[in-house]
Amino acid sequence: MGFPLIETICIERGEIQNIALHQQRYEQSLRRFYGKSAVKIYDLFSLIQNSTDFSPALSQPLVRCRAAYHHSAVRLQFFPYRRKAYRSFQPVICDEINYALKYNDRTLLNQLVAQRGQCDEIMIIKHGCVTDCSIGNLVFRRQGEWFTPDTPLLKGTQRQKLLNEGKIREIAISLRDMDRFDEIRLINAMNGLAD
Repeated sequence: MGFPLIETICIERGEIQNIALHQQRYEQSLRRFYGKSAVKIYDLFSLIQNSTDFSPALSQPLVRCRAAYHHSAVRLQFFPYRRKAYRSFQPVICDEINYALKYNDRTLLNQLVAQRGQCDEIMIIKHGCVTDCSIGNLVFRRQGEWFTPDTPLLKGTQRQKLLNEGKIREIAISLRDMDRFDEIRLINAMNGLAD
């Protein structure tokens, strides 16, 4: 049996980041994908801490934990991670995309990324609205304030954390609005607003 869903969890200097929001999304995704009663829920924090690969991963300052899962199991993998700057985003229109759950199958996303040209990343436009990029949510700066589209494909954990903290605000953003912003950044589990 395959693992159709994933979570990407940041471990920075040995600390598991944003685990409560990851746990919440993991549980919601399981129930949405499989139904309310057909799943076994694990505590992701305990699984990571008790993994035989966790201690060796702590030798790295920044680690990406990939938790692939299905209705009755979770498979963990740990990878050293180095942050990268994303400075240019190619708008790509795709009205049929649905990525409300964090799927392991990234076939359509990879096809869209192939259209990025010389840009670092893509900006997915769905029904005229800015959504996300291929590996995270987007935030836009205007006059010192940060905004995120109110039409994300996936409600990321970093996005939710920043919304909860009041560091970003949700607004409607269309492709026509791009010239109103000073800067665009990618955020995801591994890349926060300040990174």
